[in-house]
Amino acid sequence: DLIGARPKLTMDEICQEVVSVLPQAWQYPEVTAARLTLHGKKFETKNYRDTEWKQSSDINIYGIKAGEVQIVYLKEEPKRDEGPFVKEERQLINSVAKQLARIIEGKQAEEAIRDSEEKLRLMFESVSDGIKVVDLNGIIIDVNEKTAEIHGFGSKEEMLGKNSFETIAERDRERANINMRKTLEQGDSGPVEYSLLRSDGSEFPGELSTSVIKDTSGNPISLIVLVRDITERKRAEERIKRAAEEWRITFDSIADLVSIHDKDFRIVRMNKPFANALNMKPEELIGKTCYKIVHGTNEPVPSCPHMKTLETKKPATGEFFEPHLGIYLEVATSPIFNKNGEVVASVHVARDISERKKMQEQLIVTDRLASIGELVSGIAHEINNPLTGVIGFSDLLLEREVADDIKEDLEVINKEAKRTAEIVSNLLIFARKHPDEKQPADINNIIQEVLKIRAYEQKVHNIEVNTRLAPDLPEIMANSFQLQQVFINIIINAEHFMTEAHGRGTLTITTERIEDIIRASFADDGPGIAEENLGHLFDPFFTTKEVGKGTGLGLSISHGIVTEHGGRIYAESKLVKGATFVVELPIQPVATGKEL
Repeated sequence: DLIGARPKLTMDEICQEVVSVLPQAWQYPEVTAARLTLHGKKFETKNYRDTEWKQSSDINIYGIKAGEVQIVYLKEEPKRDEGPFVKEERQLINSVAKQLARIIEGKQAEEAIRDSEEKLRLMFESVSDGIKVVDLNGIIIDVNEKTAEIHGFGSKEEMLGKNSFETIAERDRERANINMRKTLEQGDSGPVEYSLLRSDGSEFPGELSTSVIKDTSGNPISLIVLVRDITERKRAEERIKRAAEEWRITFDSIADLVSIHDKDFRIVRMNKPFANALNMKPEELIGKTCYKIVHGTNEPVPSCPHMKTLETKKPATGEFFEPHLGIYLEVATSPIFNKNGEVVASVHVARDISERKKMQEQLIVTDRLASIGELVSGIAHEINNPLTGVIGFSDLLLEREVADDIKEDLEVINKEAKRTAEIVSNLLIFARKHPDEKQPADINNIIQEVLKIRAYEQKVHNIEVNTRLAPDLPEIMANSFQLQQVFINIIINAEHFMTEAHGRGTLTITTERIEDIIRASFADDGPGIAEENLGHLFDPFFTTKEVGKGTGLGLSISHGIVTEHGGRIYAESKLVKGATFVVELPIQPVATGKEL
């Protein structure tokens, strides 16, 4: 016991000392030798040798044989209870074996504890996070070096004895105190973010995880707190958040309708223009099938480019009119692959090409009108040749002596031929290509020239024209032929709707000067214009005429011409009370020859 109680002895030293003192306890110490075997290692007296006169006892550690104690006599002695050994010596060797086992077990336990403590200390100091142990009042009992480093202290000793709450920003201390009480009740708490303090008073974002340390009776005795500096994580989160926000802003800034659809045709993501085009909020669209939302159908449309991309694994495009939205769409889809090369979704880029379609149709109509103009010009020239003969010969006949009744007929022929020639001349002027430059122009003259062109149609359809043209209107700088087209469009529209309404009509044309503008008004007694249509009159391709009787381009073109002249055109109307179209043009100084 005395040997085992000596604290600085190693197990080998203990075994060797036990072996050296054992022979003294036997009745013939001068011829006694001893050997101790432990875990295969042997410890012997210097005089030890193997003889036939011996006794031994097993050393059992935790019930398992770990070695034995052996006593030998170097020469034969009188036989007693056990060979030459007495029964007390048997008891003694068994006692020594048991005592050695107890000492070994104790030493192993001590070594295990020391090893465990050392390992814990190494772990305590080597972890990348800070660890601190605080008592139930929040006083710091122990910390590792990392904790001191995180809080900016020179050594961990500087932190010992401080109140743990002093390492937390003041505004978060009450919350930390509440969480500590909850931890004592619940046993532990997950990571909680706080603003922590460095030794110089500066703040940094941190995360604390707390667990309760209990005694063998289950009573809390202290708290262990894991301290983590999350500055870099917060910076990374901020960078990710900023990048995500920049990406979202960029995504939403794209004017085209961009969306992502999965293989089941569900909308996964979209930009704001896509949602706005559907008059819905983005969150209302997530998870909805594209064909139901966009096309208003219960299954994909045959021309669906997404379906083609899923089948071919290649980009696809499509162009179609979407009646559900009332617009023309050009859609391009590109596949999104998973790591196995399977198409799991596609990116849709849809573009509203309604304006482009209208421009294409307008070009077609313009080209057609140009062709008609050339045709009219050709016909007019062809008509002009025989008219010249009719007028010339009728003039010659009128110079002769003919009967009065024949002369009256010749005068009618000559007059109507000349009127027809004037109409043909006006058609040639209207159909001819003209330069775009502006020249001094008289609004009243332009209107009168247009009325001459429309005189026959107005007579045939019982249209009465009343003109109230203000005298002495100043000339304006304008393209006469373009304004002629504006007035023709307005007059033809008025004639059409008056004739359709009651087979006749009265058109009142008024010109006047109002300060620095000249106003031309065209008032008809037709059916009027519905209020909901007034705002669309000058939109391209808008028309209320029957199919085949209007292109919807006349007023749109007129609006463009008047606007280009610095003026404005608008309509005033009430149902069944007719309509008035007003053209206002600015008066601009006309350059004189002297000035030129």
